[in-house]
Amino acid sequence: MALSTIVAFGAGFATGWVGRSVAGSTREALVQALVAAHKVRNGVRRIVAEQVEWAEDLLAEGRARYEQLQQLGPIDAEAPPQVVGIESRGRAA
Repeated sequence: MALSTIVAFGAGFATGWVGRSVAGSTREALVQALVAAHKVRNGVRRIVAEQVEWAEDLLAEGRARYEQLQQLGPIDAEAPPQVVGIESRGRAA
């Protein structure tokens, strides 16, 4: 009976040791997976922010051009084109 008690203790000790090793490595793997997920999340947020900024810039440029065209007024199709003269400024520096 003493030998079976020692064997049972050894088997329990070994099972506990292996179980703790597996649980510890599983925990570490989960933590590393969470770290990787946070890195991916931050990267995606940065990319989305850049795309949103690009879209806002595009809309602002479109709005500015639209307002510039509105300030010029309507184009008169019957008016002859205007010729702008080029003045001589002399020798270039």
